[in-house]
Amino acid sequence: MSRWRHARIFGLGDRRGPESFTPGLCISSDELEIGVELAPFTFKHDSSELPAKLQISARGNWSYPFEEGDIPTYNANEGHTLPPSLQNADTGMGQSVGPLLPISWQRLVHDPALLEEALEPEIVVLQDALQLAGHPGRLVTTIRLLRERFPGALIWAPGLSGPDNCALLAWLGIDLFDLTRSKHAEAHGVILSRDGPREIDPTIGECASIDSQLDEWRASIAATRSAIRNGTLRELVEKQSLNSPRLVEHLRRHDALLNEKAPLSMHVSSKSRFRCHSPVSREDPLIQDWIRRIEHEYMPPKIQSDTLVLLPCSARKPYSNSQSHRFFRSAIRDRFVHQVIVTSPLGLVPRELEEQWPAAHYDVPVTGDWDDDELSTIRRLVKSLVERVGYKTVINHSGIDFEIETIDTRPEGVSASSKAACEVLQKAVSTSSSSSQIREKEFLLHSFSSLSRWQFGTDKWLDGLRVGGKPPRWMLMKGKQQMAQWHPDAGRFSFTKSILPILQETGTLREVVIGGDAPWKGDIFAHMVVSSPTDLRVGEEILVVRDGSLIGSARCTAAGWEWRGGVGRLAKSQHRL
Repeated sequence: MSRWRHARIFGLGDRRGPESFTPGLCISSDELEIGVELAPFTFKHDSSELPAKLQISARGNWSYPFEEGDIPTYNANEGHTLPPSLQNADTGMGQSVGPLLPISWQRLVHDPALLEEALEPEIVVLQDALQLAGHPGRLVTTIRLLRERFPGALIWAPGLSGPDNCALLAWLGIDLFDLTRSKHAEAHGVILSRDGPREIDPTIGECASIDSQLDEWRASIAATRSAIRNGTLRELVEKQSLNSPRLVEHLRRHDALLNEKAPLSMHVSSKSRFRCHSPVSREDPLIQDWIRRIEHEYMPPKIQSDTLVLLPCSARKPYSNSQSHRFFRSAIRDRFVHQVIVTSPLGLVPRELEEQWPAAHYDVPVTGDWDDDELSTIRRLVKSLVERVGYKTVINHSGIDFEIETIDTRPEGVSASSKAACEVLQKAVSTSSSSSQIREKEFLLHSFSSLSRWQFGTDKWLDGLRVGGKPPRWMLMKGKQQMAQWHPDAGRFSFTKSILPILQETGTLREVVIGGDAPWKGDIFAHMVVSSPTDLRVGEEILVVRDGSLIGSARCTAAGWEWRGGVGRLAKSQHRL
């Protein structure tokens, strides 16, 4: 199973060899020529009598023990669905409650059965998705509510999907699509392509047959699955949103909704990239979360609160690996000076946070020009940081004008990393800096304290520890015993078993409570969880508690919203006590 925010890939059937995957199509019984790898489910709709009936069947032996005939089939009464505009009306005809769960806006408003803890559907059908899409904000709000309320269920929004929007719908949390729009396109002689509906091109013998429509579906679903696996779905979604104004609206409203509490990642693979190729990328909750925390929460190392140096960013990440920043560090030899990099779309990146996600992983077009939105964000963050920390001196080597008082060290028309500019920078730093000296390992302890406050909200676990070892994987030692190690490629601390009780006493790591009587073995899955924070992040390290006792630690592989009934591994075990 692969995850990316609210989008997921489910392997269907025996997980050792799944026969099909989602996202995929749910097709009618007269479309069975479509391969199961593309269309894992079929549906039948019977409205000959009321209430109308819906049946969804798997196209393989996907029920345990996965033998011949173990094909799951789900049946439900659809009930009577009114337009979303009539939300105050209660028809009194509730839809079925069971493994197949029909949902409408009216049902969300009126049916208390949806609040039952025991309700764990396998497939949720949003019956009035097409109507909800016409009401500003309702579609994304409803999908998020369903996705997080029923994390183990597949969600289908009939009549809404196409090759031109399936990546965006998967981003919102939809797992199953259908051919309704593609059939309409065929009837009108147009192709519903990955870029939206278009006329056929007769010069190359193109036609609007269902086979042509399915070619577009295959390419679009393949691209969506691939993007979920490699963590680039956001980039694909931003491209796809340009297919229509309505899709742009859905993405913007979804971003605004998730800025309140997004299912973000805390740590990622060093190979992961966050591509910020358009202004839309700046609205990603990951970016907005970074900006909010820098503006309102971040505090630098305590020894670096007198002098601030603002530096330009570099194309290479982390910045310290770039040639320009090697020149800057050569000019800034005083460890008491706080270096902060000015960049877009993150605004500001303090030097000690440059190995954090996404600061060490983002790609952005470098033109040398700043637009008004970028400048406004940077200036706001600088003003907030200076006021909160109370720097006595601000040295500006970024080339941007600020409303606060600064010492500008970048001569006009001269590159920031040029010898002339670095000499001016070095002189300004030497004039404003103190004559105090601090050893590297003592300085690193202050930097690690700032990093710890950023990651965990506290640095109390570092009390009594010292920095040992060699770069880049510095160790945190208590006497001769290693307690933790810094991993720059992942931007995180790796804790040893011996420090877990201290991490619990200081409230450094959050706790997950599991049940059961047998010795804890393996990883953490939903059926084991008794309680957990709702805002856990992928990559976050947690403490595992049972019956009030600390029994080990694990690292999250799923966001907090999936821990209540989610599917697949939620956390990978790290230590057992």
